[in-house]
Amino acid sequence: MVVSISSVIARIKNVLTQTMDLDGIWIQGEISNLTKHRSGHYYFSLKDKSGEMSCVMFSSYVSRLNFNVQEGMRVLVSGSINVYEQRGSLQLVIRQMRQDGLGDLYLEFEKRKQDLLKAGYFDVGHKKTKPDYIENIGIITGASAAALQDVLSTIQRRWPMMKVHLYPSLVQGNSAPKSMIQSLLKADKMHHDALLIVRGGGSFEDLFCFNDVELVKTIYDLNTYIVSGVGHEVDTTLCDLVCDHRSVTPTAAAQWVSLDQYEVSQKILKNQKLLINEIKHIFNTYVSQFNIYKNHPYLKDPKSFIVDKQLKLDAYCTQLEHALSLQHQKLDVIQNYRMNLISSMKHIFENNKKHLMIYPEKIEGGMHSVLVHNQNLLQKNCALLDAYSPLKILSRGYSITSNENGVIKSIQDVQKEDIIQTRLQDGIILSYVKDKKEE
Repeated sequence: MVVSISSVIARIKNVLTQTMDLDGIWIQGEISNLTKHRSGHYYFSLKDKSGEMSCVMFSSYVSRLNFNVQEGMRVLVSGSINVYEQRGSLQLVIRQMRQDGLGDLYLEFEKRKQDLLKAGYFDVGHKKTKPDYIENIGIITGASAAALQDVLSTIQRRWPMMKVHLYPSLVQGNSAPKSMIQSLLKADKMHHDALLIVRGGGSFEDLFCFNDVELVKTIYDLNTYIVSGVGHEVDTTLCDLVCDHRSVTPTAAAQWVSLDQYEVSQKILKNQKLLINEIKHIFNTYVSQFNIYKNHPYLKDPKSFIVDKQLKLDAYCTQLEHALSLQHQKLDVIQNYRMNLISSMKHIFENNKKHLMIYPEKIEGGMHSVLVHNQNLLQKNCALLDAYSPLKILSRGYSITSNENGVIKSIQDVQKEDIIQTRLQDGIILSYVKDKKEE
């Protein structure tokens, strides 16, 4: 009996689905090769140390999740067994998923990420700015990698005059970080405008070499502008975080560092038109100025220009001579005023000199009279001040009593137990108020 492969697969599927009852069973494993399809479906592998199985979780079940599914996450899932007939592959159709912790590899990734973040290796302030013009690049990737072909084809299409130098390196496995570090250090000395670190997509484990701490530190210390294009958009490595620019794919990295020749051509044509129009505008402006100069009367008859200037010069000379003559006349008038002023001042001085001889005697007599008057007034005031002095009153047996508020003029100014002071002619008495009586 001969049967088709599809009938065999269908029979296997029937046997498995009828005999493999997974209801009530939770399957434990670690998520790998996670793909979140734009339809909302999740495709991934569920694995442990000894085995791995393809899984699918349709969008209707994904929408019920209350956490973000990530690569390397350890989960518990329940569902049913299925055979994908087109490929003849066994897969789990997941209906429920619970978190069961994170995988060891993912935990190591998070630990390295936090340590490097605290140390400042991902600081935006340290990242170099993109060069204005990139014409010479170095590519760090596998010599036979598909990512290399993606980069080269993209550059060939966009900017074929770009100078490209390949620095072959391992991009997977334990030896990959050391290999990439050697290639990066070599490329950094070659004065490229930019360096591209690229690799195609892969599982979390495949890309883990790009999370090497020494690789991150090496990239941080490089002098050249660094662009990463590792994996797909959902893949994020520590290498991506430390590079000056992260592109989601190798093709995007190539696009980032290259110009589009068609866009540049269109821009050149546009600028060419603008330049031609500007030149025409400038030319027309100069032609207009030239026509103005050409029609100027002085250019038509240069001698008339000289004659006109000569006439103006003669007129200015005549005006200057007239002004100088007036100036001399004014100087003569000023000299006469000066002589008359000096003569008048001498006459006034001689007249006033006689009067000034009399004033000193008058001033001296007046000052003496004022002095005698003020002395008498001072003696009188001193006598009055002495007569009304409080000290004179104290000498006759009177006294002045006061407290901290001032002189006591009324019995209302003191209270019981107040401390008061009484000033006599020859001293002060401090007293304690025991009682007071009003009269």
